[in-house]
Amino acid sequence: MTLPSYEPVTEAVVKELESIAGSENVSARPEDLICASYDSSLLRYRPEVVVTPHTSEQVASVLRLANKRRIPVTPRGAGTGSAGGALPVKGGICLDMFAMNKVVSFDSDNLMVVVEPGLICDALNEFLEKHGFFFPPDPASSAGCTIGGMANTNAAGNRAMKYGTTKDHVLWLEVVLPSGEIITTGSATLKSVSGFDITRLIVGSEGSLGVITKVGLKVTPLPEAYVTSLYIFKTIEEAVRTAVRIRTRGIIPSMLEFLDVTTAKAVFEYTKLLLPLGYMVLVDCDGYREAAERQAMLVDEIANKETPIFAERAPDMTTRDQFITARKSAFPALARLRPTAQLEDLTVPVTKIPEACVKIEAIPKRLAVPGFDLGLFGHIGDGNLHPTFIFDEREKVQRDAFFQALDILYKEVALPLGGSITGEHGIGALRAPYIELEHGPVATNLMREIKKAFDPNMILNPYKGKGGPWPIK
Repeated sequence: MTLPSYEPVTEAVVKELESIAGSENVSARPEDLICASYDSSLLRYRPEVVVTPHTSEQVASVLRLANKRRIPVTPRGAGTGSAGGALPVKGGICLDMFAMNKVVSFDSDNLMVVVEPGLICDALNEFLEKHGFFFPPDPASSAGCTIGGMANTNAAGNRAMKYGTTKDHVLWLEVVLPSGEIITTGSATLKSVSGFDITRLIVGSEGSLGVITKVGLKVTPLPEAYVTSLYIFKTIEEAVRTAVRIRTRGIIPSMLEFLDVTTAKAVFEYTKLLLPLGYMVLVDCDGYREAAERQAMLVDEIANKETPIFAERAPDMTTRDQFITARKSAFPALARLRPTAQLEDLTVPVTKIPEACVKIEAIPKRLAVPGFDLGLFGHIGDGNLHPTFIFDEREKVQRDAFFQALDILYKEVALPLGGSITGEHGIGALRAPYIELEHGPVATNLMREIKKAFDPNMILNPYKGKGGPWPIK
C-alpha cells in the first residue's frame, strides 16, 4: 500500500490554524511539541504544531485545511495509550482533544449521557454517581484516560467480563471525517438496524477513520451491593482452575483479575499491603445484595477447593477499595522497578492461560539480557493478559531485547494459542507488523480499503492502527 507524500506545516498554515481555533489554542513551542510526542509506550514522534479545538466546527475546519494541504493529523486524548496510537509518526498537526471535556446532556429516563471526547472516565463516573448511575468500562487508567480515547481503542478494563467493553455502551457518535464533513452515526434508541453499523466500525478505529467529537453513551444504574474477595494461590494453574470453574458455574462477577508473583510483590510494596506472595486473584460480585452475596459464597466454595494460601472477603468498602487499588496499581508498581515499563496486551482462550503464562514468564531468561525483566497481570476472566516489560530503553541492548520480546509474545504465544495481538489497547504503531499474521492478507487488505474509503488522502493518523501495517521502531 503506497502512502502519499505529506506537506510540512508552514508559517502560513499556522496562521490559518490560528484563524480557526484562536492563536491561544495553536502552539509550535518546543515544550508543547515535546508533551505531544510521547504516550505510555517507549516510542517518540514529535508533531510540527499542536491545535486545541473547543468545538466540532473547529475540528472540521482543521481537517478541511489539512486535507486540502495534505498535512497529516493525529488526534490525541490524554496520551495514556501504550502502543503509540496517539503519536504523530509523520509529524504534522496534533489535534489535542482534551479541552472538549464537557457532559453535554444527561437523560436518566432513557439511560443516556452525551459527552465530549476529552472527558476523563473517572470524572464521568463522579458525575453519574450523584444521579445513581455509572459507566461500566473501567480501565486501570480511568483516573487519566478520556472517553474519546476509550472509544477509539474500544477500551475494556476490570469490569468487562460482566458489562462488556466500551462499544457495548456507545449508542451514537458525532464524527468529523477527514474531508471535514460532520456525520452522526448510530441512534439514540437501543435498537436500530436501518444502516450499516458505522458506529461499531469507528469505535476501535484508533482515530484513523474520523475524529470523534461527541459520544452518546448508555449508562447503568449503580448496583445495590458489592462483595469483593481476594485470593492468593501457589500456582497459576490453581488460579486459572478457579477462574474457569467460576465461569462454568454460571457466575458472572464484575471483576475477575489476577497478578503474577512478580507483580504481586511490587504491588504489595507499593500499596503497603502485608500479604503472602503468590498468584493473586481478585473477584468482585455486584448487583442486588442477596444475589451478590450468593455469588460470592459460590466463589468462595470454588476457590477454597484449590486451597489458597490466603483468602479474605472485604469486610467494608475501605478494604474493597484497597483490594481494587492493588489491582489498578499493577502498572505503576512495576514502573518503579526500572526506567522503562512497556505494557503489552494479548488475549488467549482462558484455558490456555497457564501455558501462555509459562511461555511469557520465560521470555527474559530466553533473551538473557541483564536488566530486562517483566511482570504479568490481567483480566483472567476473559483471557486478557498484560505482560509488562521493565528495562532501560537508553541501553540499546535492552531496547533491542524489547522488540525481540514482542516477536516472541505475538508470534510464539498469542497467535499459536488461538489468541489475538490486542484485547483492549489497540494496534497503534507497536503492533501494526503483526496484523497480517493474525488476520491474513485478504482481511488485512479489506481493512486498508476501509481506511481509504474514509480517508482517500491518508491524512488521519497515518502509518499505524488497523489501516496499517507498517513496521515502526
